[in-house]
Amino acid sequence: YCSVGSTRSQVFEAYYRRFGPDFHASALELLRTRQKLAKQLGFNSWADYELRPLAEVAQDGKSAARLLQDCWKQLQPCLARSLQEMKRAGGASQHSEAYHWMRQSRGTDSFKLAEFLPAEPALERLMEVLGRSCNVTFRALPSRSWLQTGWHGGVRCFEVVDGPPVGLAAGEGRCLGYVYVELYMSWKGTRPLAPGALLLAPGHVHLGLNLQAPSVGATKLLTPDDAVMIAHELGHAVHMLCFKGSSQQFYDLPLDVLELSSTFAEVLATQPQVVGEYARHHASEGLPPDNLIQVVQQGPHFFMQKLQSWNVGLGLQSDFDALDATPTELQDYAVKLWQQFSLVPASSSFSPLGDDAGGCLALGANHVAYMLCYLRSALLLKTSGKASPNAKRWLSPDFAGSLRSQLLDQTFNSERLATLSPTLQVAGQQLPHPLPPLPSDRKFSLFQQFCS
Repeated sequence: YCSVGSTRSQVFEAYYRRFGPDFHASALELLRTRQKLAKQLGFNSWADYELRPLAEVAQDGKSAARLLQDCWKQLQPCLARSLQEMKRAGGASQHSEAYHWMRQSRGTDSFKLAEFLPAEPALERLMEVLGRSCNVTFRALPSRSWLQTGWHGGVRCFEVVDGPPVGLAAGEGRCLGYVYVELYMSWKGTRPLAPGALLLAPGHVHLGLNLQAPSVGATKLLTPDDAVMIAHELGHAVHMLCFKGSSQQFYDLPLDVLELSSTFAEVLATQPQVVGEYARHHASEGLPPDNLIQVVQQGPHFFMQKLQSWNVGLGLQSDFDALDATPTELQDYAVKLWQQFSLVPASSSFSPLGDDAGGCLALGANHVAYMLCYLRSALLLKTSGKASPNAKRWLSPDFAGSLRSQLLDQTFNSERLATLSPTLQVAGQQLPHPLPPLPSDRKFSLFQQFCS
């Protein structure tokens, strides 16, 4: 948010100076270990190993790279105008890129929208939104002591019931299980790497959202990103409770199946027609104005950053030979991969591994699965014919029933060992992916809808 170009440059350079040879040497050791393991398992690369269970369009490093390239091409019409505006505003440099994107997307409005996202009420309204889209009801349980529940006082307990939260039969179905929501990070120990959902046992899910607790007497306000994150984790919780198989069967599902319900909930929460369902002013209970609602949407810059990080994590674990490389060669190759999906030239001090790409590299090579989930989520929300997308349809029992029957209630084949071990393949045949292929004529409707 700094408007002074020289200050932005100084902060940029100071930040990336922290990621020197020692940092890249550690990343190189990880890549070398994974490369050796992949060879021992019969794969050409670690990316090929991790991508094997995914949909056919991204089942190895080369096909996954092609998918990311195709997505980048789809983004070009959306990004061209922004690049021209950036150049007119003082030049397209990496030092100033984030500042220009913030101005173009009215990033400061996210602080204004936070006034409409008080944490506790927004959590319950998000639960209702997701409940209507999945035909489940979140029912808050009375507070009890840790002696009765085993949870400390900061954990809120919810019973999840089969059936929509509205209508004549609201909340009258069978109990699917319980969700234990830890809204704020614990004051003990260190903060976890990221929020997450954990299936403790069949019917029991813990959500660690890890938000910073408010000061005494203050109202905790969520940023739009916080609200979207909560929707994502709630999507995981609903999937975990609706799934009819064992915990092992659930976690053996391909990543692009495991993350689909959560990504759908995330994308649903960003739709302008849905934001008004969970956003209310913390004092007046009023709805946010339309111009603020728009800042929740995930636009071209959001996906450009994702593609950059995913491409770095994929390329370094696909076609980069780490065994004989030096830390400097690793940094140079990471920059080359990042540059493929960038509008501006990389600064000489820049290292993609100092950003989200470093997290992607640490976690694995299969983050392209999230791109598949975004593409599928857009197709789920897109209406056919001339009808325009609207919250009334997405939150209807008919839509929720289809989502339940086709995804949430399904027990997919999850023979992960056979999928990941070429020696167990029968005559070289792959196990079929649980989900149908993406339709070739509508695969990239995600980008078309915000580039139009």
